[in-house]
Amino acid sequence: MPHRTPLATALPDAVSYERYLARVERAVAPLGFDREHSFTAVSVCRDELTQPLLGAIARRWDQPFNLGGLGAMPSLGRTGWRAALSHVPDDAERGRLMVFGFPHIGIGPDGEVGENLRRHQHLPTATCGAMVALLASLGQPAEPLPEGLDDREAERLRAVIEGHANGLPEDLLELTRLAAAAVDAEIWSELDALEAYRDMDIVVMCGIQIHLPDEVDHIAPTAGAFQGADGQRVPIEL
Repeated sequence: MPHRTPLATALPDAVSYERYLARVERAVAPLGFDREHSFTAVSVCRDELTQPLLGAIARRWDQPFNLGGLGAMPSLGRTGWRAALSHVPDDAERGRLMVFGFPHIGIGPDGEVGENLRRHQHLPTATCGAMVALLASLGQPAEPLPEGLDDREAERLRAVIEGHANGLPEDLLELTRLAAAAVDAEIWSELDALEAYRDMDIVVMCGIQIHLPDEVDHIAPTAGAFQGADGQRVPIEL
């Protein structure tokens, strides 16, 4: 399996998404996060390859609210967040919100990082395509847009990631790691701006979703924290 070597080398902490979610479930259960009283929101890229993860989350905690845009950056704004927060169960003293954020990357049949062979296609294509485009654009002037199109999600993805970067990333994997940190920071920034912790306990778990040929997706954890009524964040170890 040519993809196994780059996976072990580049993302040695990665495990199957079911194993990852089982670890999360065990970690948050003592904090009161169960299926009946918890509400999940998920920020993943728009790519169709990311969607099976939503089903796995739904099987454990019911249907999640979709937060994400290109590169898994939350793209819903104040109105969307207010809608999401209004769906949190209110039949306990405090609500319980779990947020997942996962930029993604592929490993192709020949072990090439940053691509996948998609169904009924002859050649691998970029994963994440938005990240590959962003990597190519860094340090370059913006490409002109044809009339009738905008590129707001890509522009916001670039702006948020550049805000967390000390320099230009060398490759796609480095950019994806940077994106995972930026997604985590952006989720917390937006939740804090709405002071969501005043009404609900919050867990935010972030990582990198990895698509492998002929295997289930994996997750490489990058961050996890709990926020209670005092507004302080406590790291969650898996």
